[in-house]
Amino acid sequence: MIIVTLTVAAFVAAIISGMIGMAGGILLLTVMLLTGLPAPVAIPLHAVVQLTSNTTRVAAYRHTIRWRSALLFVVISIPMPWLGLQILDQLEPTFTKGLIGLVVLGATWAPKGGLDLLPERFAMGIAGALAGTLGVVIGAVGPLVAPFFLRRSWKKEEVVGTKAACQSAIHLIKIIVFSGIGFAFAHHWGLLLPLLIAVVIGTWVGKALNARLSPQRFVLIYRVVLSLLAVRLIYSGFLNP
Repeated sequence: MIIVTLTVAAFVAAIISGMIGMAGGILLLTVMLLTGLPAPVAIPLHAVVQLTSNTTRVAAYRHTIRWRSALLFVVISIPMPWLGLQILDQLEPTFTKGLIGLVVLGATWAPKGGLDLLPERFAMGIAGALAGTLGVVIGAVGPLVAPFFLRRSWKKEEVVGTKAACQSAIHLIKIIVFSGIGFAFAHHWGLLLPLLIAVVIGTWVGKALNARLSPQRFVLIYRVVLSLLAVRLIYSGFLNP
C-alpha cells in the first residue's frame, strides 16, 4: 500500500513541478514522511527521485534552458556546503527557516524591479551561493532560490528548465554525499523503481499543461505557490518550532 501511495504522490508531484518548476519535491517528501519512512531513509531516496524528475525536466525543456546561468549557479554552489558547515553551529535551523520564509515572501511580491534589477548572472551566482551554503543548514532551499528565476526577460519555459538544471546538480551532490557515508541505495530499488517511472511520466504531463498556461497565469501561479511555501516556512520556524 505504501508503494501505491508514494507512486501516486510522485506522479502528482512531477506534474506540478513539470508545469511550474517547483513545489512537487516538498509535496513528495512530506508524503514520504507521513507514510512512515524514517527521515534518514526518506531524504536520500527523495534525492534520487528528484534527480530523476529534474533531469527529465531538463530533457523536456532542453531547448529553453539558459545554460550559462545554470552553469554559474552550479559552479558557485559546489564549494558552498563547506561554508554552510562552518556556520551550522552558529544558526538555529528552525528559526532560520522562518526568517527565510519572510525573505522569500518579500522577494516574491517585491515592487516592480525587485530581484529583476540584478544582472542575470549576478542573480544566479547569489542563488547558487545561497543554495550551497544553506542546503546543509535547512535542507530544502528551493523556495529560497525560486524568486531569482522569476525574471521578466525569461519565458516560463526558461524558468522551469533552468531551475531544473540547477536543482539536478544539487540533488546529484546530495546523492554523492549519501553514498559516501554508506547509504545503501541498492537495497531500496523495489520502492524506487515505480517512483522513478511515475516522475518521468508525470513530468511530461506537466510540460503539456505548461504549454496551456499564458505567461501571466504562469507568473501568478508561481507566485501563489511560492507564497504558500514561504508561509509554511514561517509557520514551522516561528509558530510551530
